[in-house]
Amino acid sequence: MRSISELLLLGRIAMARLALALPTAASRNAKEQFATSVGVAFPHLSEQAKAALYVRYQLSMRKFMLMKEHMSGLSAGQLSDFIERNVQVDGKVQLDAVKQSAAPVIFVTPHYGNFPAGCLKLIKEIGHAKTVNAFYNPPSKNRTSEGFETLLKGLGYGFNALFNDQTAVIKALRVLKRGEALTMMPDVFDISGHALYVPFFGRLVPAMAGTALFALKSRATVIVGYNCPGDGLASTLKLGRPLVFERSGDLEADIAGLTAAIFRELEAQIRHSPEHWFYLQGIGDLLADRLVSSAGDGREWLETLAASTCHFSALLPDWPAILREIKTMQSAGPCPDTMHAIPREA
Repeated sequence: MRSISELLLLGRIAMARLALALPTAASRNAKEQFATSVGVAFPHLSEQAKAALYVRYQLSMRKFMLMKEHMSGLSAGQLSDFIERNVQVDGKVQLDAVKQSAAPVIFVTPHYGNFPAGCLKLIKEIGHAKTVNAFYNPPSKNRTSEGFETLLKGLGYGFNALFNDQTAVIKALRVLKRGEALTMMPDVFDISGHALYVPFFGRLVPAMAGTALFALKSRATVIVGYNCPGDGLASTLKLGRPLVFERSGDLEADIAGLTAAIFRELEAQIRHSPEHWFYLQGIGDLLADRLVSSAGDGREWLETLAASTCHFSALLPDWPAILREIKTMQSAGPCPDTMHAIPREA
């Protein structure tokens, strides 16, 4: 039976849906910007489909904020009951295997759906057997992470916040060595530290290499998951099978290959239900002028490479000279049609 606070929450979600149905000048402008952005990643969507996606996206984001606010006000017992009733698991066999194993595990998810509720469900399921360590930027670096530590500690057990700072790598490897669980959210495209370029929606985008590095160094199992919103307050923590990755013996190549495999998984879910991905509205900026991950011929590849100069020049001061050399090589013979992951060390 729903509590009064849950009924009020459902009412606020309904009001948000109603507000999105009322057109305003501001919403029309926002819809146009959104349509332009998502059109880069989904070029075959009609204008009508983009408008419908905009409404679903805005409702999903508003629902996330309302549910986070609601869960943050619950006691440990109320929070446990809320998660038990409203969050289901698709992939229980994976969780059972994790609980029975002494090996470390890394759960990977993008900023997608009601991810705090998914993490709380994970803590309820395995928190008494393995501590769940959430690896993310602290509020001092990213204000959007405010309140998550308190919320995820709300059950009173099985959780530790592992903030990304100068000692983060050592801390992460330490908890994995103890056989604990680490959660990572790799869909943060700011380049710092060890990053590389991987295919994502047909372009090469910068990806932080930390998830793959931790997995390879600790020999941890990697499971990609998503907390997918459903009707009302319901959601489903969907966990895939552990990623199977064959090592080559070259750490840099293995980091690049595993990171690319993770981003293939993320892209598949985002393509399936894009409205729940937080960064959807900015995908046009992310992909703009990025080098295509494959091109029809050498000339097309070179033209795209030249258009990407603004991204590469920030990393490589000698980029203009390198580009001139590539053009010289292209005039002497064909350029490669495909580029895969390009590792770099900052």
